Amino acid sequence: MSTERIHSVLHYFGIEEENAMANIANLGEDYVLIRNLNNLYLLISSIKIKEITVNLKIPIFLYLISHSEFYAAVSSYLRLHQSKAFHSLRVAIDSALTSYYLLENPDQIEDYLSPSYGEETNEWQKTFRNIKATIKRNIKDYPHADGLPNIHEFCSMFSHADAAGILHRYHEEEGRLEAKYFDYDVSTDDYKKWLAQLLLGFSNIFELYWAVLFKPLAGDKTEGIESTIKEFKTNFSAFYKQYPLENAPEEAEKTREH
Repeated sequence: MSTERIHSVLHYFGIEEENAMANIANLGEDYVLIRNLNNLYLLISSIKIKEITVNLKIPIFLYLISHSEFYAAVSSYLRLHQSKAFHSLRVAIDSALTSYYLLENPDQIEDYLSPSYGEETNEWQKTFRNIKATIKRNIKDYPHADGLPNIHEFCSMFSHADAAGILHRYHEEEGRLEAKYFDYDVSTDDYKKWLAQLLLGFSNIFELYWAVLFKPLAGDKTEGIESTIKEFKTNFSAFYKQYPLENAPEEAEKTREH
């Protein structure tokens, strides 16, 4: 993988594509975890809803946002943009927590949408400006979100210009400051540890949406989908145990066992 200085935008794009192809090859059979998790998202997306009520429209839209961020995160991960991958995971968690909150409190949909009307209500400021904090304060009322606020906080160090998130990418060479435009890991094992954390977050997001939004609408598809979920969780659990990350979120282990 190239560590040469970037000369142009096209040069940068070329290195990205080289990284993606090389990393798909390096993942080998483990790449199937990415594909299978995406298949789960697509599976519940295919559920036919007889009537999309007003109270379901925004939660379903937020689900689609989370799924789109899954694609963005995987694309960034394969191209060695670790920070961008976890930024996408953070956005996906925000969407999932908001969707969950609105499903439980449909009378607040108007408050959630108030900024699009040109006015932030007091309720929006209190509840939706920091939905992670809202859910974490009331986690007993939102059991399917358990663990996600901690993963969100873990992602936050990649979403801001904090020292923990950026200083590892800069170095000084011959009196010149340089930035690494890609997040290279020392070994393939280290690289897979970050994939384990990324898939942990998106699999927990998926399970939240399945439990609170799509399972009640799945009808006779429920048994087949739950069987597929169980198979994925078994395979992912083995992968996660093989590639633990030292500074992973405190509740990651508990969350993974759900």
